[in-house]
Amino acid sequence: MLIDILEEITVGTVIVLVSSMIAWLYHIRQLYASAPVLFQNAADDSQYPVYQLVVSNRGNQVEDNVRVELDPSITATIAASSIADVALADHVIHIGRIHKKQEVNLLLQIRSGIFDSSKILSVSSSETAGKICKTPDHIPFNYGVSALIISLLIGLFPVLYYTGQIIDYVADKLDERNLTGVSNLGWSNLDAYQESELRKSYSDSEFPVRLLGIRKKSDYKDVAVPESLKDIWPQLNPNSLLLDYEINNKTASDLGVLAFRQGAYNAPPFYRNVPPMSRAAIIIPVRQVPASGNIRMEFMFRLHDEWLERIDHTFNPAILDGTAVQSQDERHSSGKLRHPVSG
Repeated sequence: MLIDILEEITVGTVIVLVSSMIAWLYHIRQLYASAPVLFQNAADDSQYPVYQLVVSNRGNQVEDNVRVELDPSITATIAASSIADVALADHVIHIGRIHKKQEVNLLLQIRSGIFDSSKILSVSSSETAGKICKTPDHIPFNYGVSALIISLLIGLFPVLYYTGQIIDYVADKLDERNLTGVSNLGWSNLDAYQESELRKSYSDSEFPVRLLGIRKKSDYKDVAVPESLKDIWPQLNPNSLLLDYEINNKTASDLGVLAFRQGAYNAPPFYRNVPPMSRAAIIIPVRQVPASGNIRMEFMFRLHDEWLERIDHTFNPAILDGTAVQSQDERHSSGKLRHPVSG
């Protein structure tokens, strides 16, 4: 429970932090001017070299009053531009407005001086100071979009994980509904059983173990003592209950069944190995019924090298099948027999 709460808190915190980061990056202004690229070299003394200059707004806000300042040692004229609102005065290129994710391409004719990346002194707008990049290829992508894409790619893994968890949960619930008949007989913690090889050998209404009946030690006056109980028989009081379980192995391999009493002090475990396609009995003594009246048994199943653990069987012997646990004499006098009891 605590782990689930911590997991939910962690997931919620990560979502808030990532969302805040994306929102912050989305509003960062990204104004760039790339270093000059030679567009056309001088053919002879009558012509001047032409360089391409790219001013890029990679942000998500409009940039107004953009200024690109050139070194005063450079004498240049604008030969062409991709937009009309461009002017060059006093070594400063003025661009009225650059829309979000827009690039402005300029062709500068250099009439004097040597034009290289060091001759672009700055790029700025009325809201931000931009950066100079060596070439257009060095201009970074939009931070907000990049962060969103990275977050989506990273978030794909937990989405796939939780989708798998949801699919498994729905499948388990559907299987639980199919095993309602088994659950109604007192069997619980069936998650491991639902996904096991053992489950494939039984229908929805069947289970490898069922409770056939309940006797008291006093009922064995004229009946042979079960071989598995001879060592502890003297320790049982006359009112001790003996739970008679039947194991029905419908698989093609040996089936091992280990059973023991839950919540009982010094209660020994009982184990039976049942050959393929056969049945066997396992009798478990209960020295004293708890105050709640409910007896809880825990079973473990071994098929091949797979162990299924913590499969519980809980029932109230006083109300099981609508009758109380009776002695042999009481049953004969009342005409009611408690054997067998489906389980």
